[in-house]
Amino acid sequence: MAWKMQFDYDEAHDVVTASFEDCILNNSLDVARWRTEVEGYLSRYPAKVDLLINLDGLVVKYTAGRVFGRERAEVLSRYTRRSFRFGGDEMTKMFVSTSGVINGAAVNVYRSREDALQALLEDRRLEAEGKPSLVGKKAV
Repeated sequence: MAWKMQFDYDEAHDVVTASFEDCILNNSLDVARWRTEVEGYLSRYPAKVDLLINLDGLVVKYTAGRVFGRERAEVLSRYTRRSFRFGGDEMTKMFVSTSGVINGAAVNVYRSREDALQALLEDRRLEAEGKPSLVGKKAV
């Protein structure tokens, strides 16, 4: 199977959804490729986006975990206002959680796209009301 990424804009909710297929990160070269491609997609938007990330199809191996955590934190801080995740295998979710703590990146992993979207919309509502954000909190 071929490595593939897709970024779709949902105009109704003003959110971008990232999906991956066979993006297996084994080492720092794979992580560099992942970062370059993700930045290529996200840099097309005129401003930072709200992002939903489908972790299914993105596999972070132990040998790439530390580098991935650092790189994902940098990409998210540069291109997103907020990000929420759903799906994914246990190892990838573990690296997302760990890197969130180490690098200060959002964790926010949910069971489904709908759950992640609802959390994102709630975070927007809280922000509009001047209340603390959900970003960085985890729900599974």
